[in-house]
Amino acid sequence: MKPYKNLNSKNLGLLLLLARVVAVLGIISIVLTLLVFAYMTYSSGLFGLTRSLSFIPMSVSILLISGLMAAIVAFEENYRIRTEHLVNGNKISLS
Repeated sequence: MKPYKNLNSKNLGLLLLLARVVAVLGIISIVLTLLVFAYMTYSSGLFGLTRSLSFIPMSVSILLISGLMAAIVAFEENYRIRTEHLVNGNKISLS
């Protein structure tokens, strides 16, 4: 499993790597939150349910941050490709 496998970058490779690592951490966090949610609901009742529900927004926000980083990489790569195309097009028409 590799998050954002269709995304690549020439200039922001480190940010893309960080986005992938954060996405994996977010997925692990959601799985652990659901497991803790099930266990606390079973063992502690309503008190455990409310305590475990507090971790769901944190897990979703981790995935949101990962998505924002991947979007920045995608915008930059698209801009880079478009700029290279325009520059190469101007060189051909001037020759």
